[in-house]
Parts: sequence; structure tokens; C-alpha cells
Amino acid sequence: MRQDTGKETNIIEGFDFVQQVSELDEAQRLQCYESLAHNLTVSIRGVWSTGDIPDSEKVDRIKWINEILHRATRMITVLRTHEHEWPDKDFDNEIRHWISQNPAIDGTLGWAVKTSFKKAVSS
Repeated sequence: MRQDTGKETNIIEGFDFVQQVSELDEAQRLQCYESLAHNLTVSIRGVWSTGDIPDSEKVDRIKWINEILHRATRMITVLRTHEHEWPDKDFDNEIRHWISQNPAIDGTLGWAVKTSFKKAVSS
């Protein structure tokens, strides 16, 4: 897990979301966000089936992952319809906000983002 140094860091250790995703072509970028939405649902299942944390903590983690899932699915619509610009930096800032609400989601979110990016670049 990241240490809070008081300066901005990558949302995912060793992965510059803004730089990496913004360098994808349009089809890869769409694939990345589609995979992210799917992987976030998998993350939610993983949180729920973890037996060693209280249900109240599970619900809290799921709530914040779900907020990111809402943004990812909305980004898919924006990318498909071109209704307006939504820079990856803004999405990154939103993810940072939701992680700050419960830092315990950082690990599962890291898996979801990295796996989604890898799928997009291999397509």
C-alpha cells in the first residue's frame, strides 16, 4: 500500500493511469474502460466473499468500488457517443477521491486497472 507523502502519487503503485490510458487509441481506450467495469464487478464479488472482514466493512468497500463502477460505465457511454470530453485526468481524480473514502480498496482497484489496461493493449 502507498504511504501518504503529502504529494500526488499514482493511484495505482507503479502505474501512471493518466499517461498510460491517454496514450491508447480510441478503440483501446474504450476496451480499457469496458474491461475496468467488468473487473470492478469481479472486485465487488471478491470483497463480498472475503470471510475475514466484518459485513459493515464489506458494504463500505463495495459502496466505494461501486462509485468507481458508475464512473467507468458512464465513461464508456461518453467514449461511444462523443457527447463531451472527459479527460482521463478527471477520471483519475475521481478514483483518487473514492479511494480516499476507504483506502482498503486500493489493492483490488489496482488489480482491476492493471488487468484492464493489459487487456486493452493486447487487443
